[in-house]
Amino acid sequence: MNRLSSYIFFLLITGLIVFTACKKDRVATSTVYMPNALGVVKVTFEMADTPYTIPVSAVITGAEYATVTNAVAGSDIVVHFRADPEKVAFFNEQNGTDYRVLPEGSYEMPATATIVKGASITAATGLAIHAKGKINPFQDYMIPVSIESIEGANASAYQQTTYYVVNATADLNSMIPYDQAKWTIAGFSTEEPAEGGGNGLAARAIDNDPSTFWNSKWSGGEPGPPHYFIVDMGEEKAVHGIGIMDRYFEGSWQTDGHGQPQDITVSVSTDNATWTEVAVLKDVPHDPGQPWYKYFVSTLKQARYVKFTVTKVYGTSSTNIAEVQVF
Repeated sequence: MNRLSSYIFFLLITGLIVFTACKKDRVATSTVYMPNALGVVKVTFEMADTPYTIPVSAVITGAEYATVTNAVAGSDIVVHFRADPEKVAFFNEQNGTDYRVLPEGSYEMPATATIVKGASITAATGLAIHAKGKINPFQDYMIPVSIESIEGANASAYQQTTYYVVNATADLNSMIPYDQAKWTIAGFSTEEPAEGGGNGLAARAIDNDPSTFWNSKWSGGEPGPPHYFIVDMGEEKAVHGIGIMDRYFEGSWQTDGHGQPQDITVSVSTDNATWTEVAVLKDVPHDPGQPWYKYFVSTLKQARYVKFTVTKVYGTSSTNIAEVQVF
C-alpha cells in the first residue's frame, strides 16, 4: 500500500470511529429529566364535571436543543412517575410558603410513560385533576410529581420533581351550596313572630322552604336598618359566596318593593365574636318569582358563622328574606 492509500485508509478509519462514537453517544449516554421541573408550575383552570388534565413529560437530556445534541432513544425508555404529596411539607419549609396538599382522590397520575425508540420525549400523558366536589375553588393546592424510576436509561442528576400548583376557578351556577341540616341561628337583631304560622322568625331563612321567611320587627314599632341574623353552620367551612332569596310578594309589593334587601353586608367569623367583612352587595334586585341572587365573596375565608346584615331596604323600614345559602 503506497503512502497516499495508507493516508486515505487512516482517514476513513478515523472517521468511522468518530461517527460510531458520536452515534453511540446520541443513543446510549443520554439521561432523562422533567423539562418543567425548573420551579413551581402554576395551573389555573375552570372547574367542570370532567377532569382537567395537566401535561406531564420526561425528555432525554438536551432534547429541547435538538439541533445541537439531537439526542434520541436508541430503544424504548420506560419512565415511572408518581405523585409525591409528602414533598409539599418540605417545600413549604424550605421556601416559606403554606401550600395545601391536593387532597387524595382529587387527582390521578398514570404510573408510566414511554420514550419510544427514535424519540426524545415521552408519549402524551398527564396529571388528571378531579376538581368539582373535591377541592375548594379559588384555593391554591400543590401536588409534586416525580420520576420514580427509569428502565432503559439513567436519571439525570437534576430536575426529577415538578411542583404543580393548581387553582380551580368556578362560575356561580356551578357552585354547590353547603348542606343546611345542622345549621342554626346564632343571633339576630329582631324578628317578627306576629307574622303568624311560624313565619317572621330568623330560623325560617334557613329551613329550605321558600314559602317561609324571616322578617325584622314591625309590630309595635318598625326600626330601620341595619337588620341582621347570624348563621351557625356547625363547623368551619370555606366561604366562597352566598345566595339570597326574597320573600314572595305579588302586585305592587313585589314591583315597588316591600322590605326586600337592597344592600347587604356579609361578614364571617370562627367564634361569633370577631368578624371579617367579606362582601358588600349593592342594589340587590327584587325580581318576581323568587330567583336566587348569588354572589362570590371578595375574600375567601374559613368560617363557622356567617352574618347577613341588611343595610338598606326597598319600600319600608323593616326587611325580610325567604332563604339564604352559603357555598
